[in-house]
Amino acid sequence: MPATLTASHSLSVLPLVSAAPVPLSTSLSRTDDAEVISAPCMACGAVVLHWGWVNVDGVGVLLHDGAQDSMPCPVAVPFDWATGEPLSAITEAVA
Repeated sequence: MPATLTASHSLSVLPLVSAAPVPLSTSLSRTDDAEVISAPCMACGAVVLHWGWVNVDGVGVLLHDGAQDSMPCPVAVPFDWATGEPLSAITEAVA
């Protein structure tokens, strides 16, 4: 049985017209209320300032960012950046 589609409202292609812009009562960026919140690593759970995957010569590595330096996560499995294959699976397949 063929289906029939019906629009419940019409769309307007005219630009929206609004009142004159109102100046903000405060600046958009307020550093006086900023607070750094640590986040646990997705792999090992260590509390670090920041963590993220980075591409190091074609290898995906999970880094912990600290106040002074970055270091690889001790439990995260590196992977081939292009394919997403874990390096442990590639090593086992070659052996």
